[in-house]
Amino acid sequence: MTEGSDIIVLGAGVVGITTAWELARRGHGVTVIDRQTEPATGASHANGAQISPSEAVPWASPSNLRLALAWMRQADGPFKLRLTADSRQWWWLLRFLASCREDVWRRNARRMVRLALASQRRLDEIVEEVRPEFDRERRGILRVYDSDAALREAEGIVDFMAPLGVGLRAVGPDEILDIEPALGAAIASGAVAGGLYAESDESGDAQAFTRALAHAAAGLGVRTVLGQQVERIDTHGDRFHSVVAGGVRHMADHLVICLGLDTPPLTRSLGFDLPIYPLKGYSATLRLAATNSAPRVSVTDETRRMVVSRLGDRIRVAGKADLVGHDARLDPRRAEQLVRDLRRIYPDLDHDGPPEFWAGLRPMTPTGVPIIGRSPVDRVYLNTGHGSLGWTMACGSAVLIADLLEGRNGELDPADYESGLPAD
Repeated sequence: MTEGSDIIVLGAGVVGITTAWELARRGHGVTVIDRQTEPATGASHANGAQISPSEAVPWASPSNLRLALAWMRQADGPFKLRLTADSRQWWWLLRFLASCREDVWRRNARRMVRLALASQRRLDEIVEEVRPEFDRERRGILRVYDSDAALREAEGIVDFMAPLGVGLRAVGPDEILDIEPALGAAIASGAVAGGLYAESDESGDAQAFTRALAHAAAGLGVRTVLGQQVERIDTHGDRFHSVVAGGVRHMADHLVICLGLDTPPLTRSLGFDLPIYPLKGYSATLRLAATNSAPRVSVTDETRRMVVSRLGDRIRVAGKADLVGHDARLDPRRAEQLVRDLRRIYPDLDHDGPPEFWAGLRPMTPTGVPIIGRSPVDRVYLNTGHGSLGWTMACGSAVLIADLLEGRNGELDPADYESGLPAD
């Protein structure tokens, strides 16, 4: 059996669905294929919910390298490393370490922030047109620190972000209380000493957005094939020909791969590899009690490296970075630690029922910069490797890949996002 389309998009997460919608919005016939039975069931399922240009910077930095070494000695620390026999883990780690230089961090951070800002602008346009419901909160993101020394060390990011168009300012306890009164107890206990506030950042439910946009994309003619594992990608010479999934051959003029961690195995079958490796994260989602006075401003606790976001009548706390290979199993101790840490900054938080725990694998590049561009195979494009920032960067990444496919010049320089591709 054979099916046809102009463009096939592999992946129904937030990156894949925004890509499909963007292409269909421009008049292309699109088919989306994914092995999951519903959109946004992988890394987009229960992430930290932040849309955060102010935090769109690489994890590979001199300061994070120092912190990671300290965290490895803490049983409940934000970072966990378990070395495996997988040579790709070692290869990724070496490239990550090479990216921890200050000059490399700055170059990559600029690329990431530009993409994140472009994505946020496109998100605004999509919301105006589609009107998706996704518990959006446009109240900024507040980074909090437990000491004045930690805040002073972090304040250098303010001057770095300003020329890029990101408004970020230092705030003391009184202003933090004005921004988010629910942090009063944490300020009184000393758990929060100061912070940085990015007023234009926001939060929202990535899964709800993705599913709403998938519905809108169907209205534009996008055909979605779910629950079908991609078996292979066929080429004629060096040119894309078709995708075989679930025993069905799907033919198209172009292919866009937005499969996150499932991308490298496919590209290796095409003759090239990508530097993408999993970092496991966790989240806990709590249903708020009806009488609860809960926070509404999204918060990043920099001491514990966790984020807290309000999603309607729910609160989600997310964090941890476990470099443990392709192990997606939920470690109850790591997940429960998030709830304990949540209580340290919101001791009065009241919720109904047990937390809903989740673990997911983030598709990370060593540099933090996603891989967006043409592949070595003609008519195969890549939009992948967004790590923890898929929600922040998805809409802008979709515009960039659509511009590339159509041969248009957009606001972003494609060369900035092709560094993870193999050299010709």
